[in-house]
Amino acid sequence: LSHFGWLKVKTFPAKLPASSLIVMSKSAAVVSLGLVACGSWQASRAFINAVQGPSVDAASPALRGVARADAGDMSVVEQSSSVPVGLIGTTGVLAAAVMGQAKARRSRASAKAAPAKSAEKATPPPPPPFDPSKQFGVTDPLGFFDPLGFSKVGDEAGFRNLRSAEIKHGRVAMMAALGAVIQHFIQLPGFDSVPKGLGAVTTPPGTYGFVLLFLVSGFLELVLWKDDPKKEVGDYGNPLGLPGLSDDMRNRELNNGRMAMFAAMGIIAAELATGKDAVEQFS
Repeated sequence: LSHFGWLKVKTFPAKLPASSLIVMSKSAAVVSLGLVACGSWQASRAFINAVQGPSVDAASPALRGVARADAGDMSVVEQSSSVPVGLIGTTGVLAAAVMGQAKARRSRASAKAAPAKSAEKATPPPPPPFDPSKQFGVTDPLGFFDPLGFSKVGDEAGFRNLRSAEIKHGRVAMMAALGAVIQHFIQLPGFDSVPKGLGAVTTPPGTYGFVLLFLVSGFLELVLWKDDPKKEVGDYGNPLGLPGLSDDMRNRELNNGRMAMFAAMGIIAAELATGKDAVEQFS
C-alpha cells in the first residue's frame, strides 16, 4: 500500500441518513476502481520487467541455436505482455457494470422518494377546531355570552343543535310578542266573545284555535321545517323569494329573537300577576 499514501480512513457514526449512504457507496466505488486500476498497472510493470530481461544485441555473434532460442524468448515476452492489457480491459468492463448498478439503485430510490414527497406536499394541514365564539350572534356589548358553558370548543354538532333551537324559539317569540299587542286591537270573526290575553287559550272557541295552531306548528316542525345538515342553520326555505341574509342581518335576527323571548316571557308573567294584557299594562 506504499503507492496509496493519499488514501485516508474516516470513521462514521453508527446511523447515517440515506443521502449519506448513497454518497459513501459512490465514493467507495470510485476508490475501489482506482485501487483495481493502479494494482493492474503495477502488476503489468512487474510482470513485464520480470520476463523481458536484458536486451539482445542483434550485431553480436551467436550460434544459430542460440539465435532461435532468443527469438523464442522474445515471442514469450510479446505474448506475456498482452496479458495485462486484457486484464485492464476486463477491469474496465467490471467497473462500468458496478457504476451502472449503482446508478440504477439511485434511480429506484429517487422514484420511491418522489411519490412520498408529493404526498406530503399534497396533504393539507388539519383545520382548526370549531370555535363557537367566532360564530354569528357574538356582538357587543356582551360578546360571546355563555355563562353556563353549553357551547364547547370542537363540538360543532352540539352547537348546531343549540343554534337551531335558538333561531326557532326567537322567531316564535317575535310572532308571539307582536301578536300579544295586535290582539288587543284586532280580533278574528267568530272570536269576538273571546277574552283578550291568556284567557283566550282556556275559553272556547279560543281553545279550538289554540289546538289547531299547536297541530299546524307540530306539522311544520316535524315534516316541512326539518334541519338539514347540508344547509345552514335556520334555512327552512324561502317561499317569498326574499334576498339572502347578510352577516349583519343574521346578527340582527338573533338579537331580535333573544329580545323577543324576554319580551314574551315578560308579557305572560305580567298578565298572570296583574290580569292585564300586553297593552293594558302600559296604562
